[in-house]
Amino acid sequence: MVDISSSIMAKRNEVVFGREDGEFWKPCPGTTKGYLCCGYQIITPLTGCGMYCRYCVLQAYLENQGQTVYGNLDALQKELNEKMSKWPSVVRFGTGEFGDSLFLNDKVHIAEKIAEMLEPYPHACVEFKTKSTAIRSLSKIKYPNRVVIGFSMNTPDMIAMHEHNTASLRQRLDAARQCLDMGFWIAFHFDPLIYHLGWETAYTNVVKEIFETIKDPSKIAWWSMGGFRSAPALKEHLKKMNMHLPLFSSEMILGEDGKYRYFRPQRTAIYSAMRKEIERHDAKVPLYLCMESPEVWADCGLAGRIPNGLVRYLDGRAEEMLGI
Repeated sequence: MVDISSSIMAKRNEVVFGREDGEFWKPCPGTTKGYLCCGYQIITPLTGCGMYCRYCVLQAYLENQGQTVYGNLDALQKELNEKMSKWPSVVRFGTGEFGDSLFLNDKVHIAEKIAEMLEPYPHACVEFKTKSTAIRSLSKIKYPNRVVIGFSMNTPDMIAMHEHNTASLRQRLDAARQCLDMGFWIAFHFDPLIYHLGWETAYTNVVKEIFETIKDPSKIAWWSMGGFRSAPALKEHLKKMNMHLPLFSSEMILGEDGKYRYFRPQRTAIYSAMRKEIERHDAKVPLYLCMESPEVWADCGLAGRIPNGLVRYLDGRAEEMLGI
């Protein structure tokens, strides 16, 4: 289990309300240095997270380890209106870059507010990514068919070892099924996939459990995979607390984007095993790699999915979902 001191968790569960005086909407910060970015657009209505995942770079990135909820959402509405007037094509939004999208939602209802702001724009979809089950108030959203509820997935052992105060695998799957019942699209994100003894059986078993739970896979908006990667600052941060192992016990390289990554053969092996298991259940699930090189896409048998590029692949899927 993740050994986290009560003082760290007390700080992480502090909630303050503040202002965002800069831009709420920014493009995904993913690098293009040798890796393919998905073209996601990030909305940041809050920062921080009341859960603790050992691999989360935010602990080394954010000075404040608590949760800050921005109260000036009228400024977000104004920014959305101005920028959307110049964005005639489909746009894919997400809110989970700097904090879990739903952990506080039953208290602050930001997801519903953002969905309401986007109601005038039928060419926009928004994804709320989470490791929680805080989905109760989402039933108030008027157009659930424009909304994706994305669940970050891992094996039960990896959840126990690295993801403190998060929902269990079973709880996440049950929440995903409830979201489908409410009319939402769902997504699954296996990021990070963590290389460990017995990884293939463990991860493919999770895939099997997903398809046993989700009877209509056509309602899966997309499914991403990404091997564990990390800025060097995270390793140094964890070493100070003697918490860097076993996460950093495998040999890693420093990639072109300045992040530690597993060696290419390890990443390819994990992606290939996952792809084969997913396609065994349903070959039509929109599957993609997060921040990987074209060579790895080819090595694991996924390059054929993106003849026109990753952004066009996912934009095309969003257009199907939105009926445009």
